[in-house]
Amino acid sequence: MRVTRKDVANRAGVSTATVSYVLNKSKKISDETTSKVMQAIAELDYRPDMIARSMSVEQTMQVGIVLEDITNPFSGGLIRGFEKAANEKNYFVSVCTSFDKLDDYFDNFIARRIDGIFVAALPYKFNVNKLYDLVDRDIKVVVSGNAIADYKKVSSLENDYIDAMEQVMEYLYALGHRNIAYISGLGKNMTYDLRCIGYRQMITKLGLTCGNELLIDGKSPYFTGVEEGYSGAKRLIETGKKFTAVICTNDIMAFGAMKAIRDHGLRIPEDVSVVGFDGIKLGEYYECPLTSMALEQEECGRKAFDLLYNNMTQGTVGYYKNMLHLVERESTGKCRETEKI
Repeated sequence: MRVTRKDVANRAGVSTATVSYVLNKSKKISDETTSKVMQAIAELDYRPDMIARSMSVEQTMQVGIVLEDITNPFSGGLIRGFEKAANEKNYFVSVCTSFDKLDDYFDNFIARRIDGIFVAALPYKFNVNKLYDLVDRDIKVVVSGNAIADYKKVSSLENDYIDAMEQVMEYLYALGHRNIAYISGLGKNMTYDLRCIGYRQMITKLGLTCGNELLIDGKSPYFTGVEEGYSGAKRLIETGKKFTAVICTNDIMAFGAMKAIRDHGLRIPEDVSVVGFDGIKLGEYYECPLTSMALEQEECGRKAFDLLYNNMTQGTVGYYKNMLHLVERESTGKCRETEKI
């Protein structure tokens, strides 16, 4: 026989409304009463009927997070932060990842009447008009990845990669590096690759003579994995141009670049300094601990849910910019000019 909310109320000696308040955390209830209700729930093994609830309040209490690359450890931290924040508000989280079929998820979200989604993917991976279809159906949206979107309709969580690139270029410049390369997994003309924009700006600001000759861009269909880091560094070395420092789009690409550099007989950091982006934990334990422009990954996920929750509950569209900070490790050092490069 299925246990009902009324059964819980009778066992705890409270009203069914009080049980609802405790379950939804929607009203301040005394610790003593909350304890009684939670004890009754445990004793009766009560499981709320979420389908019935969604029909009565027109909410499914489900949200989604859409990622283009689940293999990057950065995604794991993002998911953890988002899910923890969602669980605190009694939301169930669906994690969706697909390299080339993100639009299909949006159609499924509409069919399932999900309450809101966080899209952590670059805009070339999906049709931005699909986001507006969601909004028109009262599904709230938060985007990240510098999406080209109408911020009057969707909330945005972005990372200040231009400032971060300024920090890392000035850091390498202070170490004596003048031939600084950037290996991007994206196209060099993609306007939303803010790292690339920041790199070009700093080349000019610092008066570096290498110009854009040390900018190695990605190839379609564009990916930012370890293989792309390896192939990008290999292409850079094979140009024959002199470089003493390499910046990569993310830490995973940096790992691949470091292997390519070593495979060509160069030392890190004696011959080439290497810097990544994201600050994933693995970088601390890599063979040569990686210097990185770091983000607080779980905090990013939590902030994304906060923006989404405010939109779902208050109707407010928000914007937040994450700042990155330099974590210096053993993959960078003072410039030592070498004939090997």
